[in-house]
Amino acid sequence: MSLSVFNTRTKRVEPFVPMQPPVVRIYTCGLTVYAPMHIGHARTYCFWDLFRRWLEHSGYTVLAVVNYTDIDDRIMGKATDRGAVDVAEENVAIFRRDCRSLQIRDYAAYTRATDFVEAQVAHIVRLIEKGHAYVRDGEVFYDVASFEHYGQLAGRDLAGQEVGASERVQEDFARKKNPADFTLWKPSQPGQPSWSTGQPDWPSGRPGWHIECSAMSELTLGAQFDVHGGGIDNLFPHHENEVAQSAPLCGYPWVRYWMHPEHLDLRGEKMSKSLGNVIAVPDLIDAWGANAVRFFFASGHYRSKLGFSHELVKQCIDGFARVEQLVDILESRLEQAPPAPVTRGLYPTEREPAQRWPRLRHRFAEGAFAAQTTAFIERFTARMNDDLDTPGAIAALFDYVRALNAANITETHDTSSALAAYRCLVAHLWTLGVERPNVKLFPELAAECMPKGSDAKALAPLEKVLDNLVAARQQARANKDFARADVIRQILTEAGVAIEDTREGPRWKLTK
Repeated sequence: MSLSVFNTRTKRVEPFVPMQPPVVRIYTCGLTVYAPMHIGHARTYCFWDLFRRWLEHSGYTVLAVVNYTDIDDRIMGKATDRGAVDVAEENVAIFRRDCRSLQIRDYAAYTRATDFVEAQVAHIVRLIEKGHAYVRDGEVFYDVASFEHYGQLAGRDLAGQEVGASERVQEDFARKKNPADFTLWKPSQPGQPSWSTGQPDWPSGRPGWHIECSAMSELTLGAQFDVHGGGIDNLFPHHENEVAQSAPLCGYPWVRYWMHPEHLDLRGEKMSKSLGNVIAVPDLIDAWGANAVRFFFASGHYRSKLGFSHELVKQCIDGFARVEQLVDILESRLEQAPPAPVTRGLYPTEREPAQRWPRLRHRFAEGAFAAQTTAFIERFTARMNDDLDTPGAIAALFDYVRALNAANITETHDTSSALAAYRCLVAHLWTLGVERPNVKLFPELAAECMPKGSDAKALAPLEKVLDNLVAARQQARANKDFARADVIRQILTEAGVAIEDTREGPRWKLTK
């Protein structure tokens, strides 16, 4: 059974087929960095990390990008005593710290909205030229009536939105063609950050919220890519508006798959900064530990709300403790009497998932516990491939642990068989975000469970993206926009790419 996922755009579970396999390109909407991430956000970003882990475990190469909204009315409101940049950068640093503590693997690129203002202006100009946007008093609005697919992603009726428009929208109606029209560019208030556009009708100001992701995703991942998502709260209006902004320029449906994990639910309410019912990520990790938190998040299906309380976490962790206990015992016994050194890598050289997974299964399903292991892998894989059914996968994991205990694995003197089962447990826990790498017993997993090296065909889409970024940096330098050039270099550096400026022009190389 190959991977299938629920596509928000089509409202059904579909086979997952990336545009240029084995590469998968994913854009995730990140934080508006006016405040730190809370555990409601953490569930969302842990899901995207789990999805990426399962793709990589299945043989794909994932190019994942996340953005920071670092210019926003709420940031302006927090910047009364401090600069907006200081507020944003402080919360960006906290986000990166909290992601590391949650064992969320690094993204290929972290993009800031303020670093891509020029690209956003260019995108808006193209929309105006095609008749999808218009200017009123220095503000640029998107004309939703100009896009025939508007409302289809979220299942909204454009005509019905006029009736239910908010008071604020009604007040702005005199300047809009339609109450649902949204801002692409707005004049800045005195004392707020402002950018020059070079346009006579909207000469300066700052971008609206939605346009940033359309511009940044196109620049980093290309005009069309595989997966776009964020939390369910991004679905409308943010993602609906992104489709309206990008599809007229990039082609419909623009993004192949839209995915939206649900909220963390706190006493019947979603957790949000505005409600004031947030719990900080460090507090949760201090209470339970990163592995237990990741296991708790995986205990609920990503498209269902996950109830949260410390009591619910404890109930989940009681089951998880039985799994960890077996892993601890096996690890201790195997370290005391290690088998012969591993002479072959865990992963074969083939890149296609159809070739890779059966051989991976064979490596684990060896020795005295092969029957239990084979049954577990087939069941775990089937559940994960069915729209990331992590509760079903965890049930398979619990049954596997019971089967190994029933077979007296902790008493066996067959260390090779015990090692195969131990590696199977640890590798599948890794896909859920639970990390137990032991360099001595599992050197391949300690090296991030990722196959090293790939052929030119697999890297071709990645090379095109990198070439585009290097070209954008070169153009910025030619325009004497050295700040932008430095930002692009930093993005590449964080992705493990070094730029060398030569007489023949810039060259890039991978450093990771």
